Amino acid sequence: MNIVLTGGTSGLGYRAAEVLGKEIKNKIILIGSNKQKGETSVRNLIKETSNNNISFIQCDLSSISEIKSLADKLRKFKIDILINNAGALFFSRKESVDKIEKTFALNHLSYFILTNILLKYKVIKTGGRIVNVASGAHRGVKLDFTNLEMKTNYNGWIAYKKSKLCNILFTKKLSELIKKNKMTVNCLHPGFVKTQFGKNNSGLASLAIKFLMNFFAISVEEGAETIVFLATDKNIKNITGKYFYQSKIKEPSIFAQSQKDADLLWDISLRIVKNKGLTLT
Repeated sequence: MNIVLTGGTSGLGYRAAEVLGKEIKNKIILIGSNKQKGETSVRNLIKETSNNNISFIQCDLSSISEIKSLADKLRKFKIDILINNAGALFFSRKESVDKIEKTFALNHLSYFILTNILLKYKVIKTGGRIVNVASGAHRGVKLDFTNLEMKTNYNGWIAYKKSKLCNILFTKKLSELIKKNKMTVNCLHPGFVKTQFGKNNSGLASLAIKFLMNFFAISVEEGAETIVFLATDKNIKNITGKYFYQSKIKEPSIFAQSQKDADLLWDISLRIVKNKGLTLT
């Protein structure tokens, strides 16, 4: 199988790549922003799996132009499985090169743009699978469509929670649109996993995350299990549009089940991207 995995150079993504790479027939492309880290990850994965079909493409997934360039590079690589995993938490408000709030740009729009361009180019095979890494952190928030980028009253943790809600709503809407191509898309909560997540921040927030991870987090091995399950398990080949936790279908929050919000998020995302010069339809 041909597998593309964003955010695959560390944490959950790296572990998923390691497990998937042990099947020698699998060809895996890792996507990440740090070239040195990516090349090191590839060397380590090849050594750990004895699979030489693992490679890396550098891409800042918060940049629309870089995602488009990435998609161009992937056009000759017919994809069986796309795993959207890249994401980050920013406690202070930052903007991408496109002047879009960075949590929204990286955690939601990267999934939305990359997936849609690959579908437009017909890079994902008929019967292919798309796996979106969401989070149980989506609970307790709803989207404010008048302030999606939190230009006012910014709170990094709330921005992250809302971006994970976006992942589930995106999965819901996309599942309707790709059924005709016999493709599936599902999302998941990996659990509270001990990774480098959130450590790009400084101060008390970073220390709090580190403390909680040391005492309450599960291992990356446990966290990656549902990603691998959704990518490979034959029993779910016809299941689509669902939210999983511990390899089982779970109900997300009531706000994540809103068809109206899923439709509106899709339309607004198309408009935002079009305003930045990229037409996806």
